[in-house]
Amino acid sequence: MADFAIGTTEVGLTNIEQLTTPLPEPKSAFLPYARTVALGSGGTLGIGNPIAVWTFPILSIEQYNQLKTFCPNASADIFIVTKIDDDTYATFSGVMIWPNEPQDRWYGERKNFSVQFRQLIEIPEGS
Repeated sequence: MADFAIGTTEVGLTNIEQLTTPLPEPKSAFLPYARTVALGSGGTLGIGNPIAVWTFPILSIEQYNQLKTFCPNASADIFIVTKIDDDTYATFSGVMIWPNEPQDRWYGERKNFSVQFRQLIEIPEGS
């Protein structure tokens, strides 16, 4: 079972495979900074809060609608458990961003559907 979870409150976090309409495990990406800038020394500096991206290879319309309940508008405050760089999982609060570009529809399903989570702030375990 995947350890990905989502909720509108920290207490309400639910494993995505145990939602009313279960979601498949997404392919995930984790960026430790919102962006990097080049430094005069030739190095780079990470700036901003982490970003996570969940990409679902295929979602049925029911699964798509289940995910949409967490972000009924263009964005929503959210809590997630997602995989981080070292392949462990961490809990975050942040903002879920619903995509605003054409979707790859295929016989009533969504292919390669991605949602972003920005302004992530890690919630320490046991807090």
